[in-house]
Amino acid sequence: MLILSTKIRVEFYLLLILLASLTYISTANAADISNTQSDLQSVERLANPTFYSPALGRYRGAEPIPQEPVTRDTYMQWIEESGLLELVDTPKLGLSGPQRFMPILAKYVQTHDKKWADAIMAMLRHFSAALEDEVAQKGWTEQFIQVPAYLPLYRKYLIEGGVIREDNEFFRDLWLYYCRNLHVWGTQPTEWRGACHRSIPEGLAKGLAAKLYPDIPEAEHWKRYAELVFDDFWKHREWPQNDTGYSTHATIVMLCMGDQYLGDDRLCTDPVIQRFWRRQAVEFSPDGAMNPFGPNGGWNSTAGVRIFMLERVAARTGNGEFRYVAHKAMNYIKYQGPAMRGDHYLWSIEVGENIALAWLFADDSVKPVEPYSGSLWNKRIEATRLPHTDKNIVGKYLKDLDPAPNKAHLCCAYMITGKEWPDKLILRSGWNPGDFFALVELFPVSFPANPGGIMGMNRWGAPFTQICTSKGGSKENRVMIVDIEGKANLRYHPDKDRIDENWKRGKMPDIRSAVTYFEEMPKVTFARVRVENMDGLPVLYQREFVFVKNRFLATREIVTFEESFKAKVAPLWNTQNIGPQIGRHWANTFIGAPVGSNGWVDMLTPPADLLVWFAPKPECMLQVVDRFEQDPRTEACRGQVRYLWEGTPQAGRQLVFTQVYYPHKPYRARTNTADPGAVASYGDKLQATAGASGITVLRDDAEASVLRLEFNPGQIEYVIFNPREEKINIDFIQTDKAYAYISKIEE
Repeated sequence: MLILSTKIRVEFYLLLILLASLTYISTANAADISNTQSDLQSVERLANPTFYSPALGRYRGAEPIPQEPVTRDTYMQWIEESGLLELVDTPKLGLSGPQRFMPILAKYVQTHDKKWADAIMAMLRHFSAALEDEVAQKGWTEQFIQVPAYLPLYRKYLIEGGVIREDNEFFRDLWLYYCRNLHVWGTQPTEWRGACHRSIPEGLAKGLAAKLYPDIPEAEHWKRYAELVFDDFWKHREWPQNDTGYSTHATIVMLCMGDQYLGDDRLCTDPVIQRFWRRQAVEFSPDGAMNPFGPNGGWNSTAGVRIFMLERVAARTGNGEFRYVAHKAMNYIKYQGPAMRGDHYLWSIEVGENIALAWLFADDSVKPVEPYSGSLWNKRIEATRLPHTDKNIVGKYLKDLDPAPNKAHLCCAYMITGKEWPDKLILRSGWNPGDFFALVELFPVSFPANPGGIMGMNRWGAPFTQICTSKGGSKENRVMIVDIEGKANLRYHPDKDRIDENWKRGKMPDIRSAVTYFEEMPKVTFARVRVENMDGLPVLYQREFVFVKNRFLATREIVTFEESFKAKVAPLWNTQNIGPQIGRHWANTFIGAPVGSNGWVDMLTPPADLLVWFAPKPECMLQVVDRFEQDPRTEACRGQVRYLWEGTPQAGRQLVFTQVYYPHKPYRARTNTADPGAVASYGDKLQATAGASGITVLRDDAEASVLRLEFNPGQIEYVIFNPREEKINIDFIQTDKAYAYISKIEE
């Protein structure tokens, strides 16, 4: 008998698992001449032998995403079926009361029933006591988003219902106590400045107090402070955060109580601010999903907030396009209901309170209108970080800074400069259910900075990637460039007052982006993005896009070295599952379950796969990476497939990486017998390679790339990248256009 030590036994079993995994992959594809043994040996695996763990139910399909009409009654029905109205019997909710009781407020406004009003007043009294306890323990309160947004709404609707009068002493005392003890950062400084998600709520809260109660000692000072903070924002009408997290905080306050402070609806109706509201709408997928980007709370992060925002803006502007998108988002939230219901944060906070706000603000007289259904790219105003306590620096941008040492610090260190940059490239096939969609980052000065990176891609309602919730560097579906020896001359912004993601002054990378080509056509979108000093390195990065609507996306990433340094360069794709179909320069991928609620909930998704194909290069190696080992922030989407090149290029050297992303239905290898020795096979070679065998490279170099694609027998498609617009004569193709797509049906 063979007796093994525990350590040897574990290593022996791991070796058996590895061999079994590789044998399965090879056997499963043998009948279709797919992955040869040389293919498998050419794949460098930096993760487990397989990065593939599907739920078997995904092959059976899934419930469709609803496409039902949405009205105010839809929102109220959701509230009534949510279970959140049961809170009426337990109004003692402490500091969370105003937030969690929003469904109760909506029900009161609908019915004017005394039951709901009495519960609201009981909640507010308990909140007031909890607020005093917080101040007694800390010396101040840190409740800076929902409280200034929602307390004025409770006051407004209770006055309209006749429950209280405008001079109600309880509300006066509560609001003034709150404003006098508000420290939005949980620190001694107060009266922060800038157009950010803490300063705006503090400013507007104190401004409303001065307006409602002009006899208070602070009235004149608070009035002036509120005017200054509002002007910090209104000058450019822009928020600094480029994400699906923090960016909504200030807007919640503005939309819920801004009209009471200002006395008008300019926050909704102003022509310049429409730029921001349109961005909130176009970032949704055709099925109403919100692909997260930047710091975020997970899959579909802040979609609920955007529903009420879009309803509010639609009601005030009469623009039905905002309602159309809000209703798409509501249907997607209904689809995710079974996944969200068991999670308090998702169900009650992320969705529940916002559906209540949507009911309060929606106007059914505004009819939904489908927005522009093509691709586009938009712009936003630059935000940069500065030393937030240095008033000599901050004072170059903001006027009338309070000289007191504990006042007028720059909130989040963010400053809106007024410079315009590209924001997002929206690649859209339409607004129909299941349409192919991609969201590409263009903004060069975010943390993280990922201009050219694909933040989201969707087809048939399914996502194909999910970015990590990063506040600093993370490479997201764009080329990775690594200075191996750390000897490259980094390029910093000429303004030495700016700080980088690590809060180091004078170390802000001088990354610049531009859209240098854009052409929108009925069946295809062509675009080119230019990024200087990518990651602060001495390189020029360009990415070209040929987006064939409801078919596939082809891209080229071109890296031009402006100085010589030893480097690793690799295009990459982040996903949850890689394989089992995999070859030496391609891999099948899919998201088994997008992850929500800050990593706590597996969300639902229709089943769909994505072929990630790299044009073959003998000097490149396909790698499968478990990036969680290096970056725990990636737990929601830890797999990475990349095509690595390594070397020391001379200045002027160009590296070109051409890729195809092809969405398709899942293909599963099956056996035809239960007997020993059974062989699993796919239906045909295209299925066995997830479509990779249908792609042929006719040309691929720095000047031009030409691909022939046959994903469906007899349907031949060609993609041409020809940015220099030189004469191309290949196969039957003759063109001097910068980009072209040709579809040919063979007899």
